[in-house]
Amino acid sequence: MKEIRVADHMKFVKKSAIRQLVDSAPADAINLGLGEIQFPLPEFLKQKAAEIINFKNIGYSTNAGLIELRKAICDYYQCEFNDNVCITAGAEEALFAALFSYINKGDEVLIANPTFLAYKTIVEMLGAKVSSFSLDPQNEFALNENSLRIAITDKTKAMILCNPSNPLGIALNDHEIDLIIDICRKNKILIIVDEVYRELFLDERSRSFLDTDLDTIIISSLSKSHCMSGWRIGWAISQKSELIAPIIKTHQYICTCAPVISQFLALEALSIEGMQAKEEIRIKLAENRKFAIDYLSNANIEFLLNSSSPYLFVKVNGDDWKVAEALSKMGVIVIPGSAFGSNGKGFVRINYGIESDKLSKSIIILAKFQKEIIL
Repeated sequence: MKEIRVADHMKFVKKSAIRQLVDSAPADAINLGLGEIQFPLPEFLKQKAAEIINFKNIGYSTNAGLIELRKAICDYYQCEFNDNVCITAGAEEALFAALFSYINKGDEVLIANPTFLAYKTIVEMLGAKVSSFSLDPQNEFALNENSLRIAITDKTKAMILCNPSNPLGIALNDHEIDLIIDICRKNKILIIVDEVYRELFLDERSRSFLDTDLDTIIISSLSKSHCMSGWRIGWAISQKSELIAPIIKTHQYICTCAPVISQFLALEALSIEGMQAKEEIRIKLAENRKFAIDYLSNANIEFLLNSSSPYLFVKVNGDDWKVAEALSKMGVIVIPGSAFGSNGKGFVRINYGIESDKLSKSIIILAKFQKEIIL
């Protein structure tokens, strides 16, 4: 009998480190590892969801999405609507569609070290090569300009950024953004920026890369900002409609259109009342953050001070993978920093976007472990 073989581009693809740790942990473990704000949907959005189910016609939308939602997203960015938005089934579909639309086999794509681990896998699935530049752990993970310049070759087609950063919880400053824009302009590099954490700022919203005339595609969603992760709604937007047109074509053949019930709810989330509901999430995250950093500081545990929720990058004693595995057995899931790149070695990422009682229990376990054990 003829053997059915997996496609060559899938042979190296493995379950992500995050999923491996989550799946291997005890069923009752407290999950500080998953990149999800584990709060309930805001009451305003619950009420609107019920109204949508009862009174809206939930059929297909156009491939690009409801025009009123696309216009609302342009209003959020304070830019003109000109068919420059594609509504997607979450930010990750937007990212995949963007890369599928622009990256050829043999191209090179710049990503930061450390950064969200899905970027590398998607690039390699497309037959392209990842070229990493350094966010320097010896300098509070600031952008290393020299490493960025060295990483660029004549095959460099695009750069993927996560700003604010997953896993670091920090945003690029104006100097770093201007430097990246200047380098990419001179080298004709497409910039794709994942801004899903932009609305979870602590003091000041990070500057959007959309505010440039450069070839830039912004990826975002409502999964984090409005606790809508299960609704699978995101988007790709650019100042240039010609950059979005191929993404709409790709998106059409991935899923026809984003879930229409979620599109209607996204429209409510971007309303004045919806953005007020988002502020309640930010306040709760800030309260959780204060507890976490106060407790860790009092326990003399080092961590990178974040500027955006929900992640803290915590320094650990010894091998970060062994620490994560040991904590998992103790009922607390964290993600080893080196899962996000070699510069994350010696750290673990924790997500404090969970209910406060679970957070306090897990932080106490983490601090006690750090004090008593070196791996």
